[in-house]
Amino acid sequence: MKKTNPMVKAALLTTAVAMVGTLAACGASTDTKTPSPASSTPSPAAAGAKKEITLRLFSNLPDRKSGQGLAEQMAIDSYIKDNPNIKIDVEALAEEPFKNKLKAYMASNEPIDVTMVHGGAELSTLVKAKYVKELNAKEYEGDKYNFFPGVYKSFEFDGKIYGLPRNSDYEVIYYNKKMFADNGIKVPATYNELLDVAKAFRAKGITPMSINGKDLWSFGLLYQNILQRVSGDQSLILDAVDQKKTFAQDASFLKTAQLMSQLRDVKMFQDSFMTADYGASQNLFTQGKAAMWFMGSWEAGMATNDKLPEAFRSNLGVAKFPVVEGGKGKESDLLAWNGGGYSVTTSSKNPDEAKKFFDYLMSANQWAKYAWETGAAVPAQKYNLTGKESEVQKQLTDILVKASSTAGASFIDYGSPAFKDDVQNAFGKFFAGTFTPEQLTAELQASAEKQKK
Repeated sequence: MKKTNPMVKAALLTTAVAMVGTLAACGASTDTKTPSPASSTPSPAAAGAKKEITLRLFSNLPDRKSGQGLAEQMAIDSYIKDNPNIKIDVEALAEEPFKNKLKAYMASNEPIDVTMVHGGAELSTLVKAKYVKELNAKEYEGDKYNFFPGVYKSFEFDGKIYGLPRNSDYEVIYYNKKMFADNGIKVPATYNELLDVAKAFRAKGITPMSINGKDLWSFGLLYQNILQRVSGDQSLILDAVDQKKTFAQDASFLKTAQLMSQLRDVKMFQDSFMTADYGASQNLFTQGKAAMWFMGSWEAGMATNDKLPEAFRSNLGVAKFPVVEGGKGKESDLLAWNGGGYSVTTSSKNPDEAKKFFDYLMSANQWAKYAWETGAAVPAQKYNLTGKESEVQKQLTDILVKASSTAGASFIDYGSPAFKDDVQNAFGKFFAGTFTPEQLTAELQASAEKQKK
């Protein structure tokens, strides 16, 4: 039997995924020659010099020395090298401050040039405010960009696209192999085993799993993940958001909420999980104070981040979300979508140069290449194996290659911005203990009914 090249399989699977302060860059500009005092005639070099221009990039990647921030900076440095008359000012904030400031920038029509965007509900707000430019999808076809078919799902509104994705995102459980081995605990393959793992770690005074409860969105992904394991249907929750079905129509919705309540009962998450933001939840895990972290493929860079302890990096493992006993979902089904990306703003003072930089950033030999080679993320474009991949990259690729189905969208971003806010608040109340499974399911239905896309 002929074997398929691993990256060919990865490409096919990523296609499935798609379907279903200011930091000044180094060497930002160079001095142009000026006329000699003895002559009023400009030298040829001066006459041909390009106008110096400063572009502004707004990013959610504050760490410029590792992970995705490093990959982004490498692409910027490459652009500046090729365009010495251009300076790129990068404003990079952590996730939640970034989201809040982007809303403020939108409201004030702040003249940034290129911004990171979250596809779906959040990008929809920017589109309605006419803060981001429509793009011509045909410009991004072919080998220069190498996007997989269908990756525009979360960036398309009324048949028009307003941004391009940077990653193939999917949910996994990162875990500390040494903590499991030292405590004689097996990595869970089923939901009941996951609950037992929580009990076992708690009995030893160890936090089982870290999560960014304050940000709320991880709860939605957790619910969607469990629902798929129960129902075996990746489209079920998206159909409910579209009101093609109701949250009361299928027993899987309530069953999922009931299973999720068990996570509260066994104290799966850190004691202060409702006040922990993204950074705090990650720090708890990377410092060896939590055995697991529920997060996405975009955190592949932890394995190559030399700011993290070697003892942590060498013991970092990746696991698929456990199957539910009696559920219809398979372990090979994957909660995957294309979420974060970039857009060009309508407020740019240098629209032509902004578009030129954007196109350069999104070409296949820039962001996608650097993101994979640095181990930062799994791109939304075709990528090649280098032979230098970390074990985490290999595990993430294996999970992707073996996926039998993918979601195509995160349900909290699938509806309107108001729907996302309502749903996230409902999950907040649920995990704070003020909502029962029945109340949560009813609130999800109410949120779907009142949304206006």
